[in-house]
Amino acid sequence: MTKAGIYIHIPFCTNKCIYCDYYSIEKREKDMPHFIDMLIREIELTSQDYHEDWTFDSIFFGGGTPSIMKIKWLRMILNTLKTSFDISKVKEITLESNPGETSKQQLSLLRKLGINRLSIGFQSLQPELLTILSRIHNPKDCLNTYKNARDAGFDNINVDMLFNIPGQDFNVWQKDLGKVLNLAPDHISAYSLIIEKNTPLHSLVKNGQIIMPSEKMNLTMFEFVRKYLSSHGYNQYEISNYTIDGMKCLHNLHYWNLDPYLAFGPSAHGYDGHNRWWNISSLDAYIKKLEQNKMPLSGSETLSQIDRFNEIVLNGLRTKDGIQMRKINSFNTKLNQINSAINKWQDQLVITKKSIRIKTNYYKYADEIASDMMLTEPL
Repeated sequence: MTKAGIYIHIPFCTNKCIYCDYYSIEKREKDMPHFIDMLIREIELTSQDYHEDWTFDSIFFGGGTPSIMKIKWLRMILNTLKTSFDISKVKEITLESNPGETSKQQLSLLRKLGINRLSIGFQSLQPELLTILSRIHNPKDCLNTYKNARDAGFDNINVDMLFNIPGQDFNVWQKDLGKVLNLAPDHISAYSLIIEKNTPLHSLVKNGQIIMPSEKMNLTMFEFVRKYLSSHGYNQYEISNYTIDGMKCLHNLHYWNLDPYLAFGPSAHGYDGHNRWWNISSLDAYIKKLEQNKMPLSGSETLSQIDRFNEIVLNGLRTKDGIQMRKINSFNTKLNQINSAINKWQDQLVITKKSIRIKTNYYKYADEIASDMMLTEPL
């Protein structure tokens, strides 16, 4: 049995954040109904050529801001998935939501629709930091949306938080995490703000208009959240993700475990274990292709053995379970190609017959360790 996920990319946003490099657009609400029709067409066209024996257990609505979609559109998407694929084994349906953009009534309708996991993008609980990030909500919106979601019956809620924000100091970060813990979410994602090229934030930093925190402060904040959440019962099962027992994000596990997944919507990426493909990153081009009953693909690639090996290393080292030896051994290669890296980092690693993983207090070296362990020559 091969477990798999389904990703739906909803590109619409009320406001585009300055740090976001995902494909999203603002002020295009009038195009939503036609987009839904074309998204449904993409799902139906895909199902015609689908011949895999996968067991889907997760659906993830990302974006963009999928929570701004009308309930009837989300119902149409789910009904199309149901008639196109076997989703009877789906355990988790996640919807990303921004604070203040979804009413209590809408949240209740989402829950009744079958969406059972909500991911709320707090990012910060400081008004001035939210302004720097160009977020349009305020701290009160975060708390109200969370409460409304609980009242609506959501018993699986993730809260997204950011550190390494310009103007954010350690005390502010500590205070915000304390407030989040008081809410007792089931899952917390804590990401370091990264400056991505082709974003307004990149230009502002490059021009000296915004000063980022020091690397030392970034690491200090990372180490604090790791220790703080762990001491309060949250399991760090991936470098940036923490959960109480039994509430890991099934969909994200597919990415980290290199399981297959289907993906729909502009810019969405799919994977079948050997091949990766991605859609056009343009709403207009996406719609135009599907109006002609053509798949909206932008490109694809077949992963080489070395690519697959390196992805196993990169993703495995990010997780608590580490690199699974059975996955490495399946490449029929001797581990002496990476032994020098293992020897170099032996004090930071836990090596058993089943796995190679990073000790939790050395996660800050994950990128360096992964880089050293990756192969540069063909297997």
